[in-house]
Amino acid sequence: MQSLRGELEQLRREAEQAERNYDLDLAAELRLGKIPDLERRLEAEEQRLAVALVLVEGMSYKEAAAVLEIPIGTLTSRLARGRSALATALSEEAPA
Repeated sequence: MQSLRGELEQLRREAEQAERNYDLDLAAELRLGKIPDLERRLEAEEQRLAVALVLVEGMSYKEAAAVLEIPIGTLTSRLARGRSALATALSEEAPA
């Protein structure tokens, strides 16, 4: 997850540099394509980790928040979004 965060920060710096250099094609490619895609991947990974620690590993919210070094409120938000995404994925795969 740290590598995703590092990659995201690097892309943001590249987009800022492209904007300063008036390379608007590159800036648009980064701001409208690569950066949002990476943000979605990072969010999905954060949700997956929250769900795995609480639902799979059986950690309490307090324990999982400590492991992830985030506030409990952030953990509960990630769990809610992760559970919703998991339910959607499972319902899409379920036979009719």
